[in-house]
Amino acid sequence: MLITMSTHFNSSQGYVITPLIMVRDDKFELVDMIYTFDERLCAYSRKQDVTFQTIADGQPYAAVKVTVTDSTVPSDESCDDAPPEASSHDISVTYHWDKKTSRYVKDSDAFEKLAAENEKRF
Repeated sequence: MLITMSTHFNSSQGYVITPLIMVRDDKFELVDMIYTFDERLCAYSRKQDVTFQTIADGQPYAAVKVTVTDSTVPSDESCDDAPPEASSHDISVTYHWDKKTSRYVKDSDAFEKLAAENEKRF
């Protein structure tokens, strides 16, 4: 699996697109696109970090577990808005090889939900 990242930053926002790409038979095949969003406001910062783990599961291609850690950290700044509580939670999707379709399939639509939630914060 080939993993790349494309980023764009505005004054207080960072946008990251992480394509998961499989290389097979001398061709690139898009497995999925993961959209994450970081922001830094006066009262807090929120960051979404992506990690990857391969899982040997007896298939021709290893399963890949992708985890986005969504963290909110209050700032020490004096702001009009009260800072939120510090928090962190993980959002994970595992991609398994499907022999019948000869492609990776995901076990959840959690990243689509995350992208929709993030879009509301733009």
